Amino acid sequence: MKTDIVSPANPRLKELLAARENWFFFAGDKLVRDLLARSLRVDKLLVRTDLDADLPLPRAEVGEHWRVSPRVMAKVSGMKSPPGLAAMLALPETRIDFHRCRVVFGLVGVQDPGNLGTVFRCASAFNLPALALAGDGARPNHPKVVRAAQTALLDVPFQLFRGPDELIAAAQAAAARVYVTHSRPGGGQLDMKRMEFPCLLPVSYTHLRAHETVL
Repeated sequence: MKTDIVSPANPRLKELLAARENWFFFAGDKLVRDLLARSLRVDKLLVRTDLDADLPLPRAEVGEHWRVSPRVMAKVSGMKSPPGLAAMLALPETRIDFHRCRVVFGLVGVQDPGNLGTVFRCASAFNLPALALAGDGARPNHPKVVRAAQTALLDVPFQLFRGPDELIAAAQAAAARVYVTHSRPGGGQLDMKRMEFPCLLPVSYTHLRAHETVL
């Protein structure tokens, strides 16, 4: 079923924008077409009215199909040049199995959303099994994270933890080793040949100094 929304004052649009932090919002023709070619659920697909006829039959399951005016798309996307397509997804959070993952990278308190998005893209490129996000950092669905990560957010499973204590406890409960990282070598530096797996590599020495004994 298709819904036409032409006014930025539309109540349904206001409701959508008010709950935006609960969704992953992807904007851009190529990006959204890539999403539609995957076997996943797109909760809301927004298509600019002048591009509706050019949309291929999606492989993805589409919940709601909105045909929107360029003004509405500009408001939703926040872009000066409104894209032709946008999609809203509710990505399920994964529960990391530390025992089965050979290496899990833990990001503690990463504040810059662009950096977090770049980490997701690198993790996808190197086929990392999972990312653990701990502490009060940028949320994974921040617009700048999504812009930098693109579809890597779909390729790399992740789990949120309240802080490093909870993250490390979860890894140790699964009998995973925990190796604290630092930008400079120190007296307790471990030869990488002696690393044991499975393991967690938390990246943020400032937050983890209290856990040096877990090496």
